[in-house]
Amino acid sequence: MAGGNAATAIRKKDAKGRVVVVTDEPHRPYDRVPLSKEYLRGEWGLDDVFLEEEKFYEEKGIELVTGRHVQKVDVKGSSLSLDDGRESGFERLLFAAGARPRVLQIPGSDLGNIHYLRTISDSDAIKAAIRNSRRAVIVGGGFIGCEIAAACLQHGLETIIIEIQPQLLGLAFDPDMARWMTDFLALKGAKVMTGTGASRFVGENGRFAGVETATGERFDGDFAAVGIGVIPNDELARDAGLKVDKGIVVNERMETDVPGIFAAGDVARFYSPTFERHLRVEHWDVAVKQGKVAGANMAGAQLAYADPPYFFSDMFELHTHVYGTLSEHDQVVRRGEMKVTERGGFAQFYLRKGRLMAYLGVNRKFKEEKAAQKLIVSKRTIDDVSALEDESKDLQSLLK
Repeated sequence: MAGGNAATAIRKKDAKGRVVVVTDEPHRPYDRVPLSKEYLRGEWGLDDVFLEEEKFYEEKGIELVTGRHVQKVDVKGSSLSLDDGRESGFERLLFAAGARPRVLQIPGSDLGNIHYLRTISDSDAIKAAIRNSRRAVIVGGGFIGCEIAAACLQHGLETIIIEIQPQLLGLAFDPDMARWMTDFLALKGAKVMTGTGASRFVGENGRFAGVETATGERFDGDFAAVGIGVIPNDELARDAGLKVDKGIVVNERMETDVPGIFAAGDVARFYSPTFERHLRVEHWDVAVKQGKVAGANMAGAQLAYADPPYFFSDMFELHTHVYGTLSEHDQVVRRGEMKVTERGGFAQFYLRKGRLMAYLGVNRKFKEEKAAQKLIVSKRTIDDVSALEDESKDLQSLLK
């Protein structure tokens, strides 16, 4: 997402400069978000996930080097080398290397039919497993794990989710919201095991057959899917001498400590003017917008990425949208009851010292989401938080 959007943004400002995108995947730039949602559920085909048609890159003069990866970057020499021996110079360079799934290192982790989700081929493998299975074991109750579980349930599989935290999505949400989401998935048919982790994968004939937990219980399944977080692919930048701190450190223009070298998306630890500190966010909207900012700046602009981070999750009839950062609050205010009906859902506001730091909406109207986004960016103190609770009051009035 970051690399593909950066290339397009460059071309919008510079019609003639040479633009090259290098990826170790066999595909042109695509959207990873549907891989755990519409594409995994079989509602979208392969063509639906690509950012652009193949002819777009030919027409725009954007060179795609697929199935190759960069082995070394020479910052002083402004050059790089690929794994096939090719070398190339550059005037501007963008690291949009994303992240890779964190692998669960326990006995049996090398068994067949244990899946991780990051690429199109990963999603295809899980789709095939769903089609040919009756029982699925999901290790990890974050967004990826829960969305894979939802797809399994929608296809009629007996589904078990194992999560070491007290609730599903406990690292993303506040305790009340995490508990509500846990109960929701349980009501949809998932067997949820929280407060325990996987200690061993059990195999038969070299393939996954079940998992044993730290509490000694065993859960059998036809396949396993693991979602326990990701690791930013920042090693190449570190080896090149760039500043790295659990991600490639960049300013609000997405530029590293070396002029002319940029980073965007999952791999970037960026300075947020809104929150006045560095963040690293692994979500679609951030990758898209940072890619566009980085690309424009590589072509001579001076743009800043100042939007509050945004992400969404779709599971069954739930459409959850979050703006801002959920990790910095001392008060949570709720608008509406924690339930979903035909008329809509509910919203939660996360404040610190009266300032809105994040907004979470479940099946809420877009108008409310946009007003909340503006409130976050405004950094203003909300003196009367009861206005946030009152459904009859328009959030827009708090901006006046």
